[in-house]
Amino acid sequence: MRIPRPSPSRRSATAPALDSAAAVAAVALAFLSALAPTALAAQDYYADIRPVLVENCVGCHTAEGVAWSMDDAEATYERHRMIARMMDDRRMPPWLAEPGHQDYVGDLSLDDETLAMVRRWAESDFPRGTPRPDPAIASRMGHHGFESDLSLDVLPAEGYLPNQESSDDYRCFLVDWSETEPGYVTGFRADPGNRNVAHHVVVYAVQPDMWSRFREFDEAEPGAGYQCFGGALPDRMGQRSVAAAYEERYPGGLRAASNANSWLAHWAPGMDGHVFPEGTGIRMEPGAGLVVQMHYYSSTAPGESDVGTRLDFMVEPTVERPAFHLAQTRNDWLVSERSGTMVIPAGSQKSFHVADNLGRMLNYFAALTKVPAERIEALELHSANLHMHSFGHSGEITLHRDTGEVETLLSVPRWDLAWQRDFTFAEPKVLARDALDDTVLAVRCTFDNPTDATVFGGYGSAEEMCFNFAYIAVRAAPVSSEAGEGR
Repeated sequence: MRIPRPSPSRRSATAPALDSAAAVAAVALAFLSALAPTALAAQDYYADIRPVLVENCVGCHTAEGVAWSMDDAEATYERHRMIARMMDDRRMPPWLAEPGHQDYVGDLSLDDETLAMVRRWAESDFPRGTPRPDPAIASRMGHHGFESDLSLDVLPAEGYLPNQESSDDYRCFLVDWSETEPGYVTGFRADPGNRNVAHHVVVYAVQPDMWSRFREFDEAEPGAGYQCFGGALPDRMGQRSVAAAYEERYPGGLRAASNANSWLAHWAPGMDGHVFPEGTGIRMEPGAGLVVQMHYYSSTAPGESDVGTRLDFMVEPTVERPAFHLAQTRNDWLVSERSGTMVIPAGSQKSFHVADNLGRMLNYFAALTKVPAERIEALELHSANLHMHSFGHSGEITLHRDTGEVETLLSVPRWDLAWQRDFTFAEPKVLARDALDDTVLAVRCTFDNPTDATVFGGYGSAEEMCFNFAYIAVRAAPVSSEAGEGR
Protein backbone atom coordinates (compact mmCIF):
# COMPACT_ATOMS: atom_id res chain seq x y z
CA MET A 1 0.00 0.00 0.00
CA ARG A 2 1.43 3.43 -1.04
CA ILE A 3 1.54 6.05 1.74
CA PRO A 4 0.81 9.53 0.31
CA ARG A 5 3.42 12.22 0.87
CA PRO A 6 2.21 15.05 3.16
CA SER A 7 1.12 18.18 1.36
CA PRO A 8 2.75 21.53 2.13
CA SER A 9 -0.66 22.71 3.33
CA ARG A 10 -1.55 20.41 6.31
CA ARG A 11 -5.06 21.85 6.60
CA SER A 12 -6.02 21.35 2.99
CA ALA A 13 -4.52 17.84 2.91
CA THR A 14 -6.24 16.54 6.07
CA ALA A 15 -9.67 18.11 5.69
CA PRO A 16 -10.93 15.47 3.22
CA ALA A 17 -9.76 12.71 5.58
CA LEU A 18 -11.65 14.27 8.50
CA ASP A 19 -14.74 14.63 6.35
CA SER A 20 -14.53 10.93 5.44
CA ALA A 21 -14.14 9.88 9.09
CA ALA A 22 -17.11 12.02 10.07
CA ALA A 23 -19.18 10.43 7.34
CA VAL A 24 -18.27 6.93 8.52
CA ALA A 25 -19.08 7.83 12.13
CA ALA A 26 -22.43 9.28 11.08
CA VAL A 27 -23.34 6.09 9.22
CA ALA A 28 -22.31 3.95 12.18
CA LEU A 29 -24.32 6.12 14.58
CA ALA A 30 -27.38 5.88 12.38
CA PHE A 31 -27.00 2.09 12.20
CA LEU A 32 -26.69 1.73 15.97
CA SER A 33 -29.61 4.08 16.50
CA ALA A 34 -31.72 1.90 14.25
CA LEU A 35 -30.81 -1.13 16.34
CA ALA A 36 -31.25 0.49 19.72
CA PRO A 37 -35.04 0.35 20.02
CA THR A 38 -34.96 -3.43 19.50
CA ALA A 39 -31.96 -4.20 21.71
CA LEU A 40 -32.89 -1.88 24.56
CA ALA A 41 -36.66 -1.96 24.36
CA ALA A 42 -38.40 -1.89 27.73
CA GLN A 43 -40.00 -5.13 28.81
CA ASP A 44 -43.65 -5.15 29.76
CA TYR A 45 -45.68 -7.39 32.03
CA TYR A 46 -48.09 -8.99 29.58
CA ALA A 47 -45.66 -9.54 26.71
CA ASP A 48 -42.59 -10.62 28.66
CA ILE A 49 -43.12 -11.28 32.37
CA ARG A 50 -46.49 -13.01 32.42
CA PRO A 51 -45.32 -15.87 30.16
CA VAL A 52 -42.43 -16.51 32.54
CA LEU A 53 -44.84 -16.68 35.47
CA VAL A 54 -47.18 -19.04 33.62
CA GLU A 55 -44.36 -21.40 32.73
CA ASN A 56 -42.54 -21.36 36.04
CA CYS A 57 -44.84 -20.24 38.85
CA VAL A 58 -48.56 -20.82 38.40
CA GLY A 59 -48.20 -24.56 38.96
CA CYS A 60 -47.92 -23.78 42.68
CA HIS A 61 -49.52 -20.32 42.75
CA THR A 62 -53.13 -21.39 42.21
CA ALA A 63 -56.28 -21.37 44.31
CA GLU A 64 -55.66 -25.06 45.04
CA GLY A 65 -51.89 -24.75 45.37
CA VAL A 66 -49.47 -24.11 48.21
CA ALA A 67 -49.08 -20.36 47.66
CA TRP A 68 -51.14 -17.28 46.80
CA SER A 69 -52.89 -17.52 43.44
CA MET A 70 -51.51 -16.05 40.22
CA ASP A 71 -54.53 -17.16 38.21
CA ASP A 72 -55.78 -13.57 37.86
CA ALA A 73 -53.21 -11.79 35.69
CA GLU A 74 -54.25 -8.27 36.72
CA ALA A 75 -54.28 -9.08 40.43
CA THR A 76 -50.86 -10.66 40.04
CA TYR A 77 -49.50 -7.51 38.39
CA GLU A 78 -50.35 -5.52 41.52
CA ARG A 79 -47.56 -7.43 43.26
CA HIS A 80 -45.06 -6.45 40.57
CA ARG A 81 -42.39 -5.10 42.90
CA MET A 82 -42.37 -8.19 45.09
CA ILE A 83 -42.39 -10.50 42.06
CA ALA A 84 -39.40 -8.78 40.47
CA ARG A 85 -37.48 -8.72 43.75
CA MET A 86 -38.09 -12.40 44.50
CA MET A 87 -37.11 -13.45 40.98
CA ASP A 88 -34.00 -11.27 40.87
CA ASP A 89 -32.94 -12.61 44.28
CA ARG A 90 -33.40 -16.18 42.96
CA ARG A 91 -35.95 -16.98 45.67
CA MET A 92 -38.63 -17.69 43.09
CA PRO A 93 -39.09 -20.13 41.53
CA PRO A 94 -37.80 -21.93 44.63
CA TRP A 95 -34.61 -23.82 43.82
CA LEU A 96 -32.32 -24.12 46.82
CA ALA A 97 -29.39 -25.91 45.16
CA GLU A 98 -26.28 -23.81 44.61
CA PRO A 99 -25.28 -23.87 40.92
CA GLY A 100 -21.98 -25.24 39.72
CA HIS A 101 -21.93 -28.58 41.54
CA GLN A 102 -24.38 -30.94 39.79
CA ASP A 103 -26.89 -31.05 36.96
CA TYR A 104 -30.30 -31.93 38.38
CA VAL A 105 -33.47 -33.26 36.79
CA GLY A 106 -36.23 -30.62 36.61
CA ASP A 107 -34.08 -27.60 37.52
CA LEU A 108 -36.57 -24.78 38.18
CA SER A 109 -34.06 -21.94 38.40
CA LEU A 110 -34.29 -19.10 35.90
CA ASP A 111 -31.46 -18.55 33.43
CA ASP A 112 -29.37 -15.38 33.36
CA GLU A 113 -31.09 -14.03 30.26
CA THR A 114 -34.53 -14.22 31.89
CA LEU A 115 -33.25 -12.57 35.06
CA ALA A 116 -31.73 -9.75 33.00
CA MET A 117 -35.12 -9.21 31.34
CA VAL A 118 -36.80 -8.99 34.76
CA ARG A 119 -34.26 -6.38 35.83
CA ARG A 120 -34.90 -4.28 32.69
CA TRP A 121 -38.62 -4.45 33.44
CA ALA A 122 -38.03 -3.18 36.98
CA GLU A 123 -35.66 -0.45 35.80
CA SER A 124 -38.37 0.76 33.38
CA ASP A 125 -40.82 1.13 36.30
CA PHE A 126 -42.76 -2.11 35.60
CA PRO A 127 -44.70 -1.32 32.38
CA ARG A 128 -48.00 -3.22 32.24
CA GLY A 129 -48.46 -3.48 28.48
CA THR A 130 -51.61 -4.63 26.70
CA PRO A 131 -53.63 -7.44 28.37
CA ARG A 132 -53.68 -10.67 26.40
CA PRO A 133 -54.59 -14.34 27.03
CA ASP A 134 -52.07 -16.43 28.92
CA PRO A 135 -49.80 -18.53 26.71
CA ALA A 136 -50.46 -22.25 26.57
CA ILE A 137 -47.30 -23.30 28.34
CA ALA A 138 -47.17 -26.42 30.47
CA SER A 139 -46.02 -25.68 34.01
CA ARG A 140 -42.72 -27.15 35.13
CA MET A 141 -43.93 -27.46 38.69
CA GLY A 142 -44.51 -31.00 39.86
CA HIS A 143 -42.99 -33.88 37.93
CA HIS A 144 -43.68 -34.44 34.28
CA GLY A 145 -44.94 -37.93 33.62
CA PHE A 146 -46.41 -38.75 37.03
CA GLU A 147 -49.56 -40.83 36.54
CA SER A 148 -50.99 -42.60 39.55
CA ASP A 149 -51.65 -46.36 39.39
CA LEU A 150 -52.86 -46.64 42.98
CA SER A 151 -54.53 -44.13 45.32
CA LEU A 152 -54.92 -44.83 49.03
CA ASP A 153 -56.82 -42.76 51.58
CA VAL A 154 -54.95 -42.14 54.83
CA LEU A 155 -57.52 -40.75 57.27
CA PRO A 156 -60.93 -41.85 58.49
CA ALA A 157 -63.86 -40.22 56.70
CA GLU A 158 -64.31 -37.61 59.42
CA GLY A 159 -60.65 -36.61 59.19
CA TYR A 160 -58.33 -35.87 62.08
CA LEU A 161 -58.11 -32.87 64.41
CA PRO A 162 -54.48 -32.38 65.50
CA ASN A 163 -53.75 -32.21 69.20
CA GLN A 164 -54.76 -28.68 70.18
CA GLU A 165 -52.70 -28.76 73.38
CA SER A 166 -49.38 -29.12 71.58
CA SER A 167 -47.78 -27.08 68.81
CA ASP A 168 -46.58 -30.33 67.20
CA ASP A 169 -48.50 -33.54 66.69
CA TYR A 170 -46.85 -36.61 65.14
CA ARG A 171 -49.63 -39.08 64.34
CA CYS A 172 -49.28 -42.43 62.58
CA PHE A 173 -52.13 -43.84 60.51
CA LEU A 174 -52.16 -47.38 59.14
CA VAL A 175 -53.03 -48.09 55.52
CA ASP A 176 -53.25 -51.53 53.91
CA TRP A 177 -51.16 -52.05 50.78
CA SER A 178 -53.94 -53.21 48.46
CA GLU A 179 -51.94 -54.83 45.65
CA THR A 180 -52.31 -58.61 45.42
CA GLU A 181 -49.08 -59.30 43.51
CA PRO A 182 -45.46 -58.38 44.28
CA GLY A 183 -44.47 -55.12 42.65
CA TYR A 184 -42.31 -52.02 42.84
CA VAL A 185 -43.19 -48.44 43.70
CA THR A 186 -41.76 -46.33 40.87
CA GLY A 187 -43.29 -42.96 41.76
CA PHE A 188 -44.95 -41.26 44.72
CA ARG A 189 -47.15 -38.27 45.51
CA ALA A 190 -48.64 -37.18 48.83
CA ASP A 191 -51.67 -34.91 48.78
CA PRO A 192 -52.32 -33.58 52.30
CA GLY A 193 -55.95 -32.64 52.83
CA ASN A 194 -55.11 -29.48 54.79
CA ARG A 195 -51.72 -27.91 54.11
CA ASN A 196 -52.40 -25.29 56.75
CA VAL A 197 -51.65 -27.91 59.40
CA ALA A 198 -49.62 -30.60 57.57
CA HIS A 199 -45.89 -30.02 57.92
CA HIS A 200 -44.49 -33.23 56.46
CA VAL A 201 -45.39 -36.85 55.66
CA VAL A 202 -43.20 -39.94 56.02
CA VAL A 203 -44.40 -43.30 54.71
CA TYR A 204 -42.91 -46.48 56.18
CA ALA A 205 -43.41 -49.89 54.52
CA VAL A 206 -44.07 -52.79 56.92
CA GLN A 207 -43.35 -56.38 55.97
CA PRO A 208 -46.41 -58.67 55.68
CA ASP A 209 -45.49 -60.98 58.55
CA MET A 210 -45.42 -58.05 61.00
CA TRP A 211 -48.42 -56.10 59.76
CA SER A 212 -50.80 -57.65 62.29
CA ARG A 213 -48.51 -56.48 65.12
CA PHE A 214 -48.76 -52.90 63.87
CA ARG A 215 -52.52 -53.27 63.75
CA GLU A 216 -52.37 -54.19 67.43
CA PHE A 217 -50.40 -51.00 68.09
CA ASP A 218 -53.17 -49.03 66.44
CA GLU A 219 -56.02 -50.74 68.29
CA ALA A 220 -54.38 -50.26 71.67
CA GLU A 221 -54.46 -46.44 71.50
CA PRO A 222 -57.75 -44.47 71.58
CA GLY A 223 -58.78 -42.42 68.58
CA ALA A 224 -57.54 -42.51 65.03
CA GLY A 225 -53.94 -43.67 64.70
CA TYR A 226 -51.32 -43.42 67.43
CA GLN A 227 -48.70 -40.92 68.60
CA CYS A 228 -45.34 -41.57 66.93
CA PHE A 229 -42.73 -38.83 67.31
CA GLY A 230 -39.96 -41.42 67.09
CA GLY A 231 -40.78 -43.18 63.80
CA ALA A 232 -43.18 -45.96 62.84
CA LEU A 233 -43.52 -47.43 66.33
CA PRO A 234 -45.83 -45.89 68.96
CA ASP A 235 -44.18 -43.51 71.40
CA ARG A 236 -45.70 -45.40 74.30
CA MET A 237 -43.31 -48.26 73.51
CA GLY A 238 -40.63 -46.02 74.97
CA GLN A 239 -42.23 -46.43 78.39
CA ARG A 240 -40.44 -49.13 80.33
CA SER A 241 -43.58 -50.80 81.67
CA VAL A 242 -45.33 -50.84 78.28
CA ALA A 243 -42.24 -52.20 76.52
CA ALA A 244 -41.76 -54.89 79.19
CA ALA A 245 -45.36 -56.05 78.85
CA TYR A 246 -45.00 -56.23 75.07
CA GLU A 247 -41.73 -58.15 75.28
CA GLU A 248 -43.31 -60.61 77.68
CA ARG A 249 -46.04 -61.29 75.14
CA TYR A 250 -43.71 -61.23 72.10
CA PRO A 251 -40.10 -61.96 73.10
CA GLY A 252 -37.83 -59.82 70.91
CA GLY A 253 -40.95 -58.16 69.52
CA LEU A 254 -39.76 -54.55 69.58
CA ARG A 255 -36.58 -55.34 67.68
CA ALA A 256 -38.60 -57.40 65.19
CA ALA A 257 -41.06 -54.52 64.66
CA SER A 258 -38.21 -52.05 64.19
CA ASN A 259 -36.48 -54.28 61.64
CA ALA A 260 -39.72 -54.98 59.77
CA ASN A 261 -40.35 -51.36 58.70
CA SER A 262 -38.37 -49.19 56.30
CA TRP A 263 -38.58 -45.69 54.82
CA LEU A 264 -40.65 -45.84 51.62
CA ALA A 265 -41.32 -42.22 50.64
CA HIS A 266 -41.73 -38.71 52.01
CA TRP A 267 -43.34 -35.33 51.37
CA ALA A 268 -42.58 -31.81 52.57
CA PRO A 269 -43.74 -28.39 51.32
CA GLY A 270 -42.35 -27.78 47.83
CA MET A 271 -42.49 -31.43 46.80
CA ASP A 272 -45.02 -32.87 44.35
CA GLY A 273 -45.51 -36.03 42.33
CA HIS A 274 -42.11 -37.64 41.90
CA VAL A 275 -41.17 -40.29 39.32
CA PHE A 276 -38.26 -42.43 40.45
CA PRO A 277 -35.33 -42.85 38.03
CA GLU A 278 -36.13 -45.07 35.06
CA GLY A 279 -35.63 -48.79 35.62
CA THR A 280 -35.70 -48.48 39.44
CA GLY A 281 -38.31 -48.99 42.13
CA ILE A 282 -38.88 -49.98 45.76
CA ARG A 283 -40.21 -53.51 46.31
CA MET A 284 -43.58 -54.08 47.99
CA GLU A 285 -45.13 -57.45 48.89
CA PRO A 286 -48.82 -58.44 48.99
CA GLY A 287 -50.13 -58.24 52.54
CA ALA A 288 -47.69 -55.45 53.46
CA GLY A 289 -48.83 -52.27 55.12
CA LEU A 290 -48.02 -48.59 55.29
CA VAL A 291 -47.45 -46.53 58.40
CA VAL A 292 -48.11 -42.92 57.41
CA GLN A 293 -46.53 -40.52 59.86
CA MET A 294 -48.18 -37.10 59.66
CA HIS A 295 -46.46 -34.17 61.34
CA TYR A 296 -49.05 -31.50 62.13
CA TYR A 297 -48.55 -27.88 63.18
CA SER A 298 -51.75 -27.39 65.13
CA SER A 299 -50.75 -23.88 66.24
CA THR A 300 -50.72 -22.54 62.67
CA ALA A 301 -54.45 -23.18 62.18
CA PRO A 302 -56.18 -23.71 65.53
CA GLY A 303 -59.32 -25.80 65.31
CA GLU A 304 -58.70 -26.93 61.73
CA SER A 305 -58.85 -30.64 60.90
CA ASP A 306 -57.07 -32.58 58.20
CA VAL A 307 -59.57 -34.24 55.90
CA GLY A 308 -58.96 -36.26 52.75
CA THR A 309 -55.19 -36.81 52.84
CA ARG A 310 -54.29 -39.24 50.05
CA LEU A 311 -51.23 -41.10 48.80
CA ASP A 312 -50.70 -41.80 45.09
CA PHE A 313 -48.29 -44.42 43.77
CA MET A 314 -46.90 -45.48 40.44
CA VAL A 315 -46.44 -49.26 40.48
CA GLU A 316 -44.68 -51.69 38.13
CA PRO A 317 -44.54 -55.51 38.39
CA THR A 318 -40.76 -55.62 37.83
CA VAL A 319 -37.79 -53.27 37.59
CA GLU A 320 -34.22 -53.67 36.41
CA ARG A 321 -32.63 -52.29 39.58
CA PRO A 322 -34.30 -52.50 43.01
CA ALA A 323 -33.91 -49.36 45.11
CA PHE A 324 -34.49 -47.89 48.56
CA HIS A 325 -34.49 -44.58 50.40
CA LEU A 326 -31.65 -44.04 52.86
CA ALA A 327 -32.58 -41.70 55.72
CA GLN A 328 -29.25 -40.39 56.97
CA THR A 329 -29.00 -38.75 60.40
CA ARG A 330 -27.93 -39.49 63.99
CA ASN A 331 -30.67 -40.87 66.22
CA ASP A 332 -29.22 -39.26 69.34
CA TRP A 333 -29.67 -35.83 67.71
CA LEU A 334 -33.43 -36.38 67.99
CA VAL A 335 -33.28 -36.55 71.80
CA SER A 336 -30.65 -33.87 72.27
CA GLU A 337 -32.13 -32.26 75.36
CA ARG A 338 -31.25 -35.57 77.03
CA SER A 339 -28.19 -36.61 75.01
CA GLY A 340 -26.62 -33.17 74.57
CA THR A 341 -25.51 -34.06 71.06
CA MET A 342 -27.21 -31.27 69.08
CA VAL A 343 -27.26 -28.05 71.09
CA ILE A 344 -27.48 -24.61 69.48
CA PRO A 345 -26.86 -21.93 72.13
CA ALA A 346 -28.83 -18.68 72.12
CA GLY A 347 -27.54 -16.10 69.66
CA SER A 348 -25.15 -18.51 67.97
CA GLN A 349 -24.52 -20.30 64.69
CA LYS A 350 -23.42 -23.92 64.84
CA SER A 351 -22.80 -26.83 62.43
CA PHE A 352 -23.29 -30.58 62.82
CA HIS A 353 -21.96 -33.37 60.66
CA VAL A 354 -22.62 -37.08 60.12
CA ALA A 355 -20.89 -39.48 57.72
CA ASP A 356 -21.70 -43.09 56.82
CA ASN A 357 -19.41 -45.67 55.26
CA LEU A 358 -21.47 -47.33 52.52
CA GLY A 359 -19.50 -50.57 52.56
CA ARG A 360 -20.47 -51.22 56.16
CA MET A 361 -24.14 -50.89 55.26
CA LEU A 362 -24.14 -53.41 52.42
CA ASN A 363 -26.05 -56.11 54.34
CA TYR A 364 -28.69 -53.54 55.29
CA PHE A 365 -29.07 -52.54 51.63
CA ALA A 366 -29.39 -56.21 50.69
CA ALA A 367 -32.20 -56.69 53.21
CA LEU A 368 -34.10 -53.66 51.88
CA THR A 369 -33.88 -54.69 48.22
CA LYS A 370 -34.09 -58.50 48.65
CA VAL A 371 -30.90 -58.75 46.59
CA PRO A 372 -28.29 -60.97 48.32
CA ALA A 373 -25.23 -58.99 49.31
CA GLU A 374 -22.94 -61.27 47.30
CA ARG A 375 -24.87 -60.40 44.12
CA ILE A 376 -24.58 -56.62 44.52
CA GLU A 377 -22.08 -55.40 41.92
CA ALA A 378 -22.55 -51.64 42.36
CA LEU A 379 -24.72 -48.94 43.89
CA GLU A 380 -26.34 -46.10 41.97
CA LEU A 381 -26.71 -42.94 44.02
CA HIS A 382 -29.54 -41.00 42.37
CA SER A 383 -30.50 -38.10 44.64
CA ALA A 384 -29.92 -36.04 47.76
CA ASN A 385 -32.38 -34.14 49.93
CA LEU A 386 -31.44 -31.87 52.83
CA HIS A 387 -33.98 -31.54 55.66
CA MET A 388 -33.88 -29.09 58.57
CA HIS A 389 -36.41 -27.02 60.50
CA SER A 390 -36.90 -23.29 61.00
CA PHE A 391 -33.43 -22.57 62.44
CA GLY A 392 -31.73 -24.06 59.40
CA HIS A 393 -29.22 -21.73 57.76
CA SER A 394 -27.32 -23.78 55.15
CA GLY A 395 -26.12 -27.28 54.46
CA GLU A 396 -24.09 -29.55 52.25
CA ILE A 397 -24.16 -33.21 51.20
CA THR A 398 -20.89 -34.67 49.97
CA LEU A 399 -19.62 -37.95 48.53
CA HIS A 400 -16.13 -39.01 49.60
CA ARG A 401 -14.83 -41.52 47.05
CA ASP A 402 -12.22 -44.23 47.51
CA THR A 403 -9.85 -42.19 45.34
CA GLY A 404 -9.83 -39.36 47.89
CA GLU A 405 -11.99 -37.13 45.69
CA VAL A 406 -14.72 -35.21 47.52
CA GLU A 407 -17.75 -34.37 45.38
CA THR A 408 -20.45 -31.92 46.43
CA LEU A 409 -23.78 -33.58 45.68
CA LEU A 410 -25.90 -30.73 47.04
CA SER A 411 -25.07 -27.36 48.52
CA VAL A 412 -27.85 -25.21 49.97
CA PRO A 413 -26.37 -21.83 50.91
CA ARG A 414 -29.72 -20.33 51.91
CA TRP A 415 -32.12 -22.76 53.59
CA ASP A 416 -35.87 -22.28 53.23
CA LEU A 417 -38.16 -24.51 55.29
CA ALA A 418 -41.09 -23.88 52.94
CA TRP A 419 -39.40 -25.36 49.86
CA GLN A 420 -37.90 -28.85 50.06
CA ARG A 421 -37.42 -31.51 47.41
CA ASP A 422 -35.39 -34.46 46.22
CA PHE A 423 -32.56 -33.22 44.00
CA THR A 424 -32.17 -36.00 41.43
CA PHE A 425 -28.91 -36.09 39.50
CA ALA A 426 -29.07 -36.01 35.72
CA GLU A 427 -26.65 -38.97 35.84
CA PRO A 428 -26.38 -41.29 38.86
CA LYS A 429 -23.19 -41.69 40.82
CA VAL A 430 -22.15 -45.30 40.17
CA LEU A 431 -20.17 -46.80 43.05
CA ALA A 432 -18.46 -50.11 42.33
CA ARG A 433 -18.69 -52.87 44.93
CA ASP A 434 -14.93 -53.04 45.47
CA ALA A 435 -14.84 -49.28 46.23
CA LEU A 436 -17.62 -49.19 48.82
CA ASP A 437 -15.44 -49.92 51.84
CA ASP A 438 -13.70 -46.59 51.26
CA THR A 439 -16.76 -44.61 50.13
CA VAL A 440 -18.48 -42.23 52.55
CA LEU A 441 -21.72 -40.25 52.25
CA ALA A 442 -21.79 -37.20 54.51
CA VAL A 443 -24.19 -34.42 55.45
CA ARG A 444 -23.45 -31.15 57.23
CA CYS A 445 -26.13 -28.82 58.60
CA THR A 446 -25.57 -25.28 59.86
CA PHE A 447 -28.12 -23.64 62.15
CA ASP A 448 -28.61 -20.02 63.14
CA ASN A 449 -30.29 -19.37 66.49
CA PRO A 450 -31.15 -15.67 66.90
CA THR A 451 -33.37 -16.29 69.95
CA ASP A 452 -32.64 -15.92 73.67
CA ALA A 453 -33.21 -19.63 74.30
CA THR A 454 -31.15 -22.74 73.60
CA VAL A 455 -32.38 -24.86 70.68
CA PHE A 456 -32.04 -28.65 70.87
CA GLY A 457 -32.27 -31.33 68.27
CA GLY A 458 -35.61 -33.13 68.36
CA TYR A 459 -38.89 -33.86 66.65
CA GLY A 460 -40.73 -30.60 67.34
CA SER A 461 -41.03 -27.59 65.07
CA ALA A 462 -39.16 -25.48 67.64
CA GLU A 463 -36.38 -28.09 67.70
CA GLU A 464 -33.99 -29.02 64.91
CA MET A 465 -33.19 -31.90 62.59
CA CYS A 466 -30.40 -32.70 60.17
CA PHE A 467 -31.25 -35.31 57.53
CA ASN A 468 -30.18 -36.41 54.09
CA PHE A 469 -32.67 -38.53 52.17
CA ALA A 470 -30.88 -40.36 49.35
CA TYR A 471 -32.43 -42.61 46.70
CA ILE A 472 -30.11 -45.54 45.95
CA ALA A 473 -30.51 -48.42 43.48
CA VAL A 474 -28.48 -51.63 43.30
CA ARG A 475 -26.95 -53.27 40.27
CA ALA A 476 -27.03 -57.03 40.74
CA ALA A 477 -25.15 -59.84 39.03
CA PRO A 478 -27.44 -62.14 37.02
CA VAL A 479 -28.63 -65.22 38.86
CA SER A 480 -27.12 -67.38 36.11
CA SER A 481 -23.66 -66.05 36.87
CA GLU A 482 -24.06 -67.19 40.47
CA ALA A 483 -24.76 -70.70 39.31
CA GLY A 484 -21.79 -70.59 36.96
CA GLU A 485 -19.50 -69.61 39.81
CA GLY A 486 -20.90 -72.29 42.06
CA ARG A 487 -22.16 -69.86 44.69
